[in-house]
Amino acid sequence: MATFNWAILGLGNIARKFAEDLQRIDDAKLVAVGSRSLERARAFAEDFGAEHAAGTYEAAFDGPKIDAVYIATPHTGHRELTLRCLERGIPVLCEKPLGLNLNEVESMVAAARGSNTYLMEALWSCFIPSIVEMKELVDRGGIGTLEGVRADFGFRGQPRDDFDRDRLYNPALGGGALLDIGIYPVWLAQFLFGVPDEIHATARLTDLGADIDTQVTLKYPGGRLAHCYSTLLGETKTDALLLGTEGELHIHGRFHHAQGFSVLRGTDEPPENHYRSYEGNGYQFEAMAVMEDVRAGRKESTRWSLDDSLLLHRTLTRVRELIGVRYPGE
Repeated sequence: MATFNWAILGLGNIARKFAEDLQRIDDAKLVAVGSRSLERARAFAEDFGAEHAAGTYEAAFDGPKIDAVYIATPHTGHRELTLRCLERGIPVLCEKPLGLNLNEVESMVAAARGSNTYLMEALWSCFIPSIVEMKELVDRGGIGTLEGVRADFGFRGQPRDDFDRDRLYNPALGGGALLDIGIYPVWLAQFLFGVPDEIHATARLTDLGADIDTQVTLKYPGGRLAHCYSTLLGETKTDALLLGTEGELHIHGRFHHAQGFSVLRGTDEPPENHYRSYEGNGYQFEAMAVMEDVRAGRKESTRWSLDDSLLLHRTLTRVRELIGVRYPGE
């Protein structure tokens, strides 16, 4: 099968992990990289064998033929760069969050569908082997009827005196716990339950208005609840617990790319441990899914569709309204 040529725009830490995992796919090749720094682009290209290094995002398209672009810039660049790629008819895998708010996501989805070009939000968790197995088990009633979900994600952000320059803490840069890490617990709730009937949220904000400690509670038909917690104040277990009528399912930490989960059916029974270990960082699975979709002529993912992204960002935008986080221009 012909080599699938990737480009990466934005060359930070996640881009490096993605590039490392591309090397685990036999028929994938990184051919072009784009950055606002030509020096950084050249160093990245040398590290991963890309033949074309560009000091602007636009110039990244001047090299070899590109089959798909992975966009890994800060949140504020996702919409603009995605639209540039779609205008050229180039398939896009855009790092989460797809956009800063529902309006941005709606415009990106409209552009993808209007140009008949592939677009997927890089919610890699959907493709992690243990998450795929977990979803199949829950869907076939492996823990009975799902009644509730609890998930958290927290790490200790570095204290800074210049929060206005820090992506994590500055709303002008899309900062805050919710879009950076809180998206994962909310995603899991949607992945399992669908669209909530009610959305409740509260948060602690910085002086600049970024959320650093955020609790979201989603209510579903029958009164079922999903408790979603994210924080930049300290390390949490970053695991998830699913409550069913016939047992509990514990997704091991970090749940969003876990290599296993356990099913608990009673105090007198040992846990059923499910392990799906993998090498690398775990980004290869979403990359392979994109490659399969594009080669098959599909314009969006069947596992995480554009409608799924629209629903997720409708919820996230409503959460920000409730906690009082606003980005410039909103």
